[in-house]
Amino acid sequence: MDPHIQQLFADLETRWQREQEEQARLSRDEAYARIDQYLLPVGPETGRLMNDLIRAARSQHIVEVGSSYGYSTLWLAEAAKAVGGRVTSLELSGEKIAAARAMLESVGLSDCVRFIEGDALTSIETLDAPIDFALIDLWKDLYLPCFDRMRDRLSIGAIVISDNMIFPPDNAANAQAYRAHILADGRFDSVLLPIGSGIEITRRRPD
Repeated sequence: MDPHIQQLFADLETRWQREQEEQARLSRDEAYARIDQYLLPVGPETGRLMNDLIRAARSQHIVEVGSSYGYSTLWLAEAAKAVGGRVTSLELSGEKIAAARAMLESVGLSDCVRFIEGDALTSIETLDAPIDFALIDLWKDLYLPCFDRMRDRLSIGAIVISDNMIFPPDNAANAQAYRAHILADGRFDSVLLPIGSGIEITRRRPD
């Protein structure tokens, strides 16, 4: 990996640690009131795994549902560039898109990513098929409808990573409903891994 990208990850993870310490000092209500100020990344373990999976599968059309400030976008874009793929990243906040785009430009990865600003459920309907790899990481009650809108656009063998399946614990009901919904669909294999905040890895089976 390019040393400039490695340093950027180190800087972002330092910021994340600082923000975690700040959130720990706040009440739950105060922390939620400031939620849009925080990086809220998938973390290095999940980032590396996604990067490896994209490289191994040589995924071409990569979709990110929830860019935030671009930490996971950076992992996806670095892998996309290595295999000649492209990332489409969906984000509601124009301010966050601007921050993510500037960060990607600083390390020469902006050409690998197309941002779509707006409601994720609407944006997914505009995506071209097939989708080879997807990350779902936004408000947790939207995971299931986002997956449903992507489902018929997924290529055979496509992988979907869904974050925050274990932490935070107040997401447990949404996580359980999401996992049960996927497992009930015979077109998919899916497994929960205790990596980072807990990730669900879902793969579309051959028809």
